[in-house]
Amino acid sequence: MKKVLLTLLSIILLNTSYAQNAKSYYDDGMKQAYAGKLEEAIVLLNKSLDLDKSDFVVWYNRGIMKSFLYNYEGAIKDYEESLILNSNNKQAYLSRGTAKKNLTDYLGAIADYDLALKIDSNYAEAYYNRGLVNEMLDKTDLASADYRKALIKGAKDAQRKVDDIGKPKPSNYFSILTLNKTAEDKKYGYSEKDPIKVGNGPSGGPGNQRAYLNLLRDAQGKPVTYNRVGSCCAYKSKYGLMGTALLDKYEITFRNDKNVEEKVIVFISMYDYEDLKIINGFKTIAK
Repeated sequence: MKKVLLTLLSIILLNTSYAQNAKSYYDDGMKQAYAGKLEEAIVLLNKSLDLDKSDFVVWYNRGIMKSFLYNYEGAIKDYEESLILNSNNKQAYLSRGTAKKNLTDYLGAIADYDLALKIDSNYAEAYYNRGLVNEMLDKTDLASADYRKALIKGAKDAQRKVDDIGKPKPSNYFSILTLNKTAEDKKYGYSEKDPIKVGNGPSGGPGNQRAYLNLLRDAQGKPVTYNRVGSCCAYKSKYGLMGTALLDKYEITFRNDKNVEEKVIVFISMYDYEDLKIINGFKTIAK
């Protein structure tokens, strides 16, 4: 009998030790995340999950970190694991919806926002994000209703959307949802004489610039990173200030077909719109 009790006690202590180690890895991982060291944080959360896969919070937060690193496919898998453990986690539905939106699964995103609202009908963020997707899909009435509900539920950012959603759209307005063809001209986007013209959109001209760049994938099929490095190259445009517009210069960091990191400069106009194409050397989100 004594031997059995000692065995049970050792099992309990072992399980407790595993749980403590899992929590320790998680706590250390979150410290790294708050410090902006997301890749290091994910390594620690991996170790936490190796020891204890039963904590929905760990799965969820690893998904958040993957989303910040543009690994939306991986993030979605983590959100799904979190939801298996806790189907009432409204934040996981919201975050999974946003990841789906970033992968151009717009209907899937709306479905997830719907699920979040089934859990909490006062969830302002879900109304607001659903409004964003509905606006992108040119479902103006639905978007307007979502923004109004978001505002009533406390989302102050929705006020501007409520004010603007019904206004007439200029002819340079375009919602960038997908990219479907590669430019035949290899200078497209790389020359100020043949810039990428993204126009204005649901989140303004800068929002359209980001929407275009977010749809690019490198030779490895991975998202690119980018930053605006300035403006240049004045040209005539009826949408520019006093008839003159400027191009924005973006530096894109990516990996080529040999998996070597490279950087290129592209030129983008947020004033005028022309049929969008994928710049040479890049892909877009796989369907």
